[in-house]
Amino acid sequence: MSTLSNGTYEKYGVQYATLTLTDGDYALTVTPEKGGMATSFTKAGEEYLWLRDKNFESTDRPRCGIPILFPSCSKPDNGVHIFDGAAYPMEVHGFADLLPWQVKKADDSAIELTLAPNGLTKFVYPFDFLLTMRYTLNGATATLALTVENTGAKVLPFSVGFHPYFSVSKLENVSFDIDAATCSEDAKGEQPAAVQPITLTRKEGSADSIRLLTGVKTPMVLTDSGNGHKVTVAFDQDTFGKGVLWQQDAESFVCMEPWNGWANSVNEPGKHEELNPGESKTFTWSVTIE
Repeated sequence: MSTLSNGTYEKYGVQYATLTLTDGDYALTVTPEKGGMATSFTKAGEEYLWLRDKNFESTDRPRCGIPILFPSCSKPDNGVHIFDGAAYPMEVHGFADLLPWQVKKADDSAIELTLAPNGLTKFVYPFDFLLTMRYTLNGATATLALTVENTGAKVLPFSVGFHPYFSVSKLENVSFDIDAATCSEDAKGEQPAAVQPITLTRKEGSADSIRLLTGVKTPMVLTDSGNGHKVTVAFDQDTFGKGVLWQQDAESFVCMEPWNGWANSVNEPGKHEELNPGESKTFTWSVTIE
């Protein structure tokens, strides 16, 4: 069984309160005010997540840890969502990862955080909602469950996803065990069938590399022959049917991400989630480290 401890992250003159669940050799740390995200997952003190130096400590969009993506994944066409004929600006990956979350509950069994609308969210997303993020740790497996509740009087349209940054030795040492129907670098247009094994390689002339996957079957597995890490991302296929692999040159991470929508999905009928007033839905996935 896990145990809870409180701590403080301090670097470059900033301080964040942290909550850590520990079970044997494994520890999962959550930083509520930094987008409610998990910011460390260790085995015997060895880190499996990646923090970008001076990004985590800034007010910029987090490019580290496990950001929560809501109400969209990536950036919609022209940078806007269209609701009732009006255009609302939306940043890449929404706003949940930019805002401080409130601690609803924190004990040895779980950490639960909430995010409710404010003036900023209403300006870009004119809906009432309540997000509840629940973290648990059972040995080597951290389970993350996001519940979206429609607290308003009209239909709530959204997509959700998670953007975990896993620490790797270098991209050339990383291999994947992933079963997907399609694999491409662009979500628009006809999607080519995935060729096995699915790989992520540096793209000449580009600062990053990406693979967009549909029809993904659980789990997705990453193995690093350089540092000996193995990471398994398991999920409910009914709620997460898409996956993303992403890396940036000169950085020692690979993202292996469960999504349920693409960049413009919220603007496209039938391609996003919708909740009627009073309804809620939970999106659950897990990370296992070896």
